Amino acid sequence: MEAHVCIRFSLLVFSAFALSLSGCNKGYQDRFGPFYVENDTTLFVNGDMGSRVSKQFQKAIEKYPNIRLVKFGECPGSRDDESLFEAATILRNYNINTHLPFDGVIESGAVDLFLSGIDRTREPGGKIGVHAWSTGNREATDYPVGHSSHQIYIDHYVFCGYPVADAEALYYFIINAAPADGIHFMSDSEIDQFNLITP
Repeated sequence: MEAHVCIRFSLLVFSAFALSLSGCNKGYQDRFGPFYVENDTTLFVNGDMGSRVSKQFQKAIEKYPNIRLVKFGECPGSRDDESLFEAATILRNYNINTHLPFDGVIESGAVDLFLSGIDRTREPGGKIGVHAWSTGNREATDYPVGHSSHQIYIDHYVFCGYPVADAEALYYFIINAAPADGIHFMSDSEIDQFNLITP
């Protein structure tokens, strides 16, 4: 399976991440890559997620089996969608909830990880950014509707509890919302329209 690159770094995001990371070890019990253990039931994820994200998440869950909530900080995305989806599968299979605080920012693949939560909550102000994925010189919108390259994402949204038609609607909205080198921050009405937050 080819890895679709779904990460967007702007100078602003990178600078904010670097500043936040400098104090990330303070007050946390443990760390597994971008995952920080707040307590025995809560993980905090901050920063981009690389090819080891599924292994890092698995190790965190194995050491702290009572984790039931993942909170998001500033997460610009993933560099390996296959590994990201593996982490998302683990998260959902362990019946873990996800939460986006008022100052949280999730983009690209981080949105897919957020969506894998059993219960998904968001405080007003939490930002959700989406865009098309790219691989090599091609973007998601270069492939026609129904192409097999789209299916891994649609299948993921179905796995997250969306009916097939709703999963397809969400996916095609995402890839058409902004090009791979851009970002679209969803409005509150769009977040409601596509049921990103659970009732």
